[in-house]
Amino acid sequence: MRTGIRAAIAALAATAAVITAGCTSSDQAGPASSQNSVLSKVLTTKKLTVGVFADAPPYGVMNSSGEYEGFDIDKARALAESLGAEVEFVSTTNASRIPMLETAKADVVIAALTNLDERAQVVALTRPYASEGQLVVVPADSPIRSYDDLAGRTVAATRGSVPATILEAEFPQAKPSLFEAVADSIQALRSGKVDALMESTAVVADIRASEGDAVRVLDAPALAPSLVSFGVKMGDQLWLNYLNNFIMNYNISKAANDSYNRWLGMDVPDLIK
Repeated sequence: MRTGIRAAIAALAATAAVITAGCTSSDQAGPASSQNSVLSKVLTTKKLTVGVFADAPPYGVMNSSGEYEGFDIDKARALAESLGAEVEFVSTTNASRIPMLETAKADVVIAALTNLDERAQVVALTRPYASEGQLVVVPADSPIRSYDDLAGRTVAATRGSVPATILEAEFPQAKPSLFEAVADSIQALRSGKVDALMESTAVVADIRASEGDAVRVLDAPALAPSLVSFGVKMGDQLWLNYLNNFIMNYNISKAANDSYNRWLGMDVPDLIK
């Protein structure tokens, strides 16, 4: 009988040891995970690396002085300020945004990243900081008057962008002409190498401002109305939580409204507040 009791006590002790070890391991995993977060790194090094466009107005451009400016640049600078860090910009393109995150070449990408479901399968996307749609721009004297008229026409878009996806899925009769940068698409339209250009509402607003009466926008509803988010590498919930909190506070601020009006000509939409 005593032997049985001793065996039972030994078994209970062994079970307790396993449970205790499990708790200790879990407790240690939490702080370690925190220390490995981009948030901890940025707070320690006081340096934030942000992937941005350098040639996609009004989101991001490099001006004649070699400095970045634009709608997304405002967001990046405000984020760095909130962290007490200096910001370092790394130029990206539509096609290189996700690889840049996957290879940790940027702590965050702020480059008009539409939060598509397929993107959310490979990178983590924040709550939206902007909303937009896609429009078609043509030369002022173009016979193209509707989306149906794009059949058989050459339409410029940037590689890896939402317009490129739309052209493939919804305009199979059109002839996509894909470029690496928005500036190349605009130049192709300007020089007559393409019949039309499909871009976001924000980029189209800038094209209209720069090209004036030389172009016009098709009088049709915006395609693929969407939301735009920051992108970060998968698996860092602490960093994602911080960014979501930052965007929530930023979008209701005067700074956000001023930026929206400066670059997009409108107040921050209620949809993203």
